[in-house]
Amino acid sequence: MNRIKLLLGETENILSQIKDIPESDELLQRIEDYLEKREGLIDEIKPPLSHEEKLQLEQVVKIEPLIMTELKRLKEDIKKELIQVKKKRALHQTYLTPYQNVTIDGTYYDKRK
Repeated sequence: MNRIKLLLGETENILSQIKDIPESDELLQRIEDYLEKREGLIDEIKPPLSHEEKLQLEQVVKIEPLIMTELKRLKEDIKKELIQVKKKRALHQTYLTPYQNVTIDGTYYDKRK
């Protein structure tokens, strides 16, 4: 089976796997595996290309922006999740040590004798 057809199949497969699916560790691992496999397939493609292979590469190029959109969505989801975790951690820390950040700016000095 030629490498370009494999590349097209993998590209369509990853798009179907990440389309509108929430972020998970398993999904991130599949994306990482896909990127490694794709890099190997791209390295193996050597010119000259037949007309059919060029058409298949054009399909891969058309699918690429859709994959990038989904990856950006996943990145934003992860970023939001990290922000929430940091807020929860900070809030939890203030409950554990409520007097850690007390300032002395509100000190009252009595001037009367």
